[in-house]
Amino acid sequence: MEDKSLIPKNTIVLDEPSSKELVYISPDQGILLFRSSTSQLVQLRVGDILWLNAAVNDNYSFLRQIIYVSKEEYNNKGLIIKTIPWIEKHPPIISGLIARPSTLEIGQQSELICYTNDEDKDELYYSWISTGGTILGNGPGITWIAPNLSGNYWIECEVTDRRGVKDRKTIQLWVLEKYPLLTEQEKELILKNDWGNNRVIRWPDGYVEVYDATNFSKMQEVLDQWNEVLDGKVTFYLSNNPQSPVKIIYNSELRNENLCYHIDTHWRDYQLYAAEIKINPDSSLCGYPKNSFALYLHSFSGVTGFDVWKGETIDQKNWQNFNLISEIMQMMIKALYKVPPGYDLNKNQ
Repeated sequence: MEDKSLIPKNTIVLDEPSSKELVYISPDQGILLFRSSTSQLVQLRVGDILWLNAAVNDNYSFLRQIIYVSKEEYNNKGLIIKTIPWIEKHPPIISGLIARPSTLEIGQQSELICYTNDEDKDELYYSWISTGGTILGNGPGITWIAPNLSGNYWIECEVTDRRGVKDRKTIQLWVLEKYPLLTEQEKELILKNDWGNNRVIRWPDGYVEVYDATNFSKMQEVLDQWNEVLDGKVTFYLSNNPQSPVKIIYNSELRNENLCYHIDTHWRDYQLYAAEIKINPDSSLCGYPKNSFALYLHSFSGVTGFDVWKGETIDQKNWQNFNLISEIMQMMIKALYKVPPGYDLNKNQ
């Protein structure tokens, strides 16, 4: 490496005394042998990034990461260091943590899946911990058995790549002695306004990524309002991942239909797994920017599970007043997430 400006932050650059003690470099640069230790060399640790000039040729330099450090055996003074090529490292990212279900009765089981992305395609290692209950299995998916005591429990997934870089996420599960009863009003609200007919259709509890290709400046405020209504059962968060399950994009074809937005949702086994909001970029039709916040807030109701096509709608001329989620939407969504996906609304409680 000739350009020292390209040296990564926190790289250890060998000083002159340490460089002079370097007596052997293997052909693949994987093994470095130092005749004697220096104050700098004795502080080297596994994981350190090392930059050095070989003493025999100041123009010969390279960047390596240490994977092994040991005292040299024949004189007990020097060091043997094993290294691998350093490459720019991208951390693993947990893109979603989902529990199916996350509200369950004492002794029941929940299946948890930890969704990850790793740009470097490294092998990933998973570890799980919980504040109660029993964890069965390992890897990206586990089974959790609820304890014999009702309450709220937290389960954490931690993912680590081969270089020790980590990411972690936590999800809350609710253990009940018995599922809560839905009132007749709540059942009526769900039947009238959700995506299904007689069965509950909603997101499985957990974290859901949202990719906003329109770069709306107040999108986080929109998510904050809906997350407050959902009360931790599902948490929507902004992501830079274009493959996120929820996408918000511009679509100029909506001009031909005189629509300000359109929403598509997808589900299987009564569980939402993808949604796409298409926004008409024509400001003259939809009254941007005055109505922008109301437009995004209202359209996102469809993502959460409120069928905007058969449920309550807001006339375009009143959008500027739709800056808070309406009471009927809040009541319906809260009721929807009291029970698990697939819940039969016609069964006797």
